[in-house]
Amino acid sequence: MVQLDASETADVRSKAYETVARQSVSGVFAHWVLAAVLLSTTSIAATHGFGAFLAGAWMLLVGLARINVARSFERMYPASPRLWTRLFLTGLVLSSAGWGLVGATVVMIAGGDRDAWIVLMTLAGVSAGGVTSLSGDKMLLRVHIVCMLLPILIAGVFMPGTTRDVIGFAIIIVAFAVFLLVQGAYAHATFFDALKATKLLQRRARELELAREESSEANRVKSEFLANMSHEIRTPMTAVIGYADLLLDQTLGASDRVNYLQTIRRNGEHLLSLINNVLDISKIEAGKLTVESIATSPSQVIVDVASLMRVQAVQKGLTFEIKYLGPIPETIKTDPTRLRQIVMNFVGNAIKFTETGGVRILVRCEEPLSPSPKLTVDVADTGIGMTEPQLQRLFQSFAQADASTTRRFGGSGLGLVISQRLAEILGGSVSVESSVARGSVFRVSVPTGPLTDVSMIEGLAEAGLADVPTPGVRHVPSLPPACRVLLAEDGLDNQLLIKTYLVKAGATVKIVADGQQAVDEALASLDAGRPYDVILMDMQMPELDGYGATSKLRFMKYDRPIVALTAHAMAGDRERCERAGCDEYLTKPVDRAQLVAVVARFAGSTPIPLVSTFHDDEDMKEIVHQFVRDLPERSSAILRASQAEDVETLRRLAHQLKGAAGGYGFPRLTEVAGVVETAIAEGRAIGLVQGHVEELAALCRRARAV
Repeated sequence: MVQLDASETADVRSKAYETVARQSVSGVFAHWVLAAVLLSTTSIAATHGFGAFLAGAWMLLVGLARINVARSFERMYPASPRLWTRLFLTGLVLSSAGWGLVGATVVMIAGGDRDAWIVLMTLAGVSAGGVTSLSGDKMLLRVHIVCMLLPILIAGVFMPGTTRDVIGFAIIIVAFAVFLLVQGAYAHATFFDALKATKLLQRRARELELAREESSEANRVKSEFLANMSHEIRTPMTAVIGYADLLLDQTLGASDRVNYLQTIRRNGEHLLSLINNVLDISKIEAGKLTVESIATSPSQVIVDVASLMRVQAVQKGLTFEIKYLGPIPETIKTDPTRLRQIVMNFVGNAIKFTETGGVRILVRCEEPLSPSPKLTVDVADTGIGMTEPQLQRLFQSFAQADASTTRRFGGSGLGLVISQRLAEILGGSVSVESSVARGSVFRVSVPTGPLTDVSMIEGLAEAGLADVPTPGVRHVPSLPPACRVLLAEDGLDNQLLIKTYLVKAGATVKIVADGQQAVDEALASLDAGRPYDVILMDMQMPELDGYGATSKLRFMKYDRPIVALTAHAMAGDRERCERAGCDEYLTKPVDRAQLVAVVARFAGSTPIPLVSTFHDDEDMKEIVHQFVRDLPERSSAILRASQAEDVETLRRLAHQLKGAAGGYGFPRLTEVAGVVETAIAEGRAIGLVQGHVEELAALCRRARAV
């Protein structure tokens, strides 16, 4: 059940006392009317004039005091709730006890005559009325009932009459008191449930309103983002399509053709970077982004960034400077890819928003001798700078300092958000200082890990950085002349592109359009004694997709290399491809050099499948299949632990494989896993164990149930 918080509970209590105070005023007037009726309809005033006068005066004065306290609620309660409650309780006790004493006196004097019963009936009504008016506070309710009925009960015990009459009177009073207490508890619970329900409805209304506002703001921001992304994507797409049309001109010169192709490639890479940004933020928000913690050279990271970004600065006529402030550790424990991505984003933004002046990268190690040293990289520019409101929007998803589609500078608005989230995942932080027309300084600080045994390098300077290579044709490895590749791909453009890459590298390529054709062609070539060196398997195809085709081939004992081609690049996609039986994994758009290198690695190789010794045991078949199905995921985990130099995780994984693999019919797996575990236990450096680790991972991928 939803509970009220402390402030809501206090507000409910305040509302309860406010209701009690308001109803108390009308109750006092009712008491005065009842007192007047009693004095005028009974003989009490005539026979006991002085007592009746005192009782009436008492009721008048106490009533006036109660009205005054009740009406002071709004003024007094917020400032001093405890004092107001005590005053109200005092007035209630004086009033209720006054009625009770009057009733007790009448019972003692008049016994059981008509006047006494009129008084008692009146007191019963006053008591019952208090159950309703005082239901906001259970304590006040109980005090009222006790002060009203206890004096009458005591007086009834000593009133004139028979013992039977006295006992009967006492039973009636006690039963009535119990009835009022039970009814009062029910009224109190009902009253407070209603107040709580009202408060919860108010809270829900506020939450819904806040959610509506947040949803509206999110929709507005995302609409702006989509408009910006549309602009960002259409710009390079226009260049790609336009220059592709120009290439169709038969009279085009060779130099123009090269320029047009470079323009198409440059805009294509820009499109890919936009898609990667969207993919990164999706992974981060889904909690699926993983990072490494491996030995990393911070100076090499800066060299990599400078080699890629200096040319952009030079083209804009900007200076580009790197400065190391003090000694820098030779290596730190972090994820070099993600650290490079953060610094690259900062430098790219600095160049983009700077027209004159330059960009500086300042690197320093903070508190290297402390238990928690940090590497800090500042990227300073002399650009347009930002206002305070723009700074507040800077690290919001899908937001930019300038959100209009006609803004002067491009960008998706995701780079800085990604940089901030990556820094947090690495255990660090990102900050920014900026002033309009004077420039900005973006800072990233990441933990380095212990530096006790790490060499500190002093006197680093930019002079050692490599110059930016002139853009040109990248080196692409060649393939063996007899290399045969089966390409399973349903997209005509991709068929032509990938085939061209491979044919130019020296391979012979056969193309099929779906997974079932791939299975048939692969098995036919195997039966003919001319198996393909590699199958490139698109994972999304009609008829039978790549996952099903690969699983089918493996089930039919096809053990040649299969490389997955997929546009999916989310966390877990590699493991899914490996579970299906793929030996390698390439994402689209396919990088030419990487594609040819992967095919070259498998070309001419004949991997021998590692088949379980229980392959013909029907009782073991199902559990062996289950064990083999999980091995690709174990292989990935082993490689991740090795790359992160997480020796404890690596030792645990190796120990688990050593203990389990032999029982499922894979003694070779047990043997190599034992070598890895022993090497780690002996304290060998991770580099010396790497060969055994890779062998263990490869054996996991080669394992087959049959």
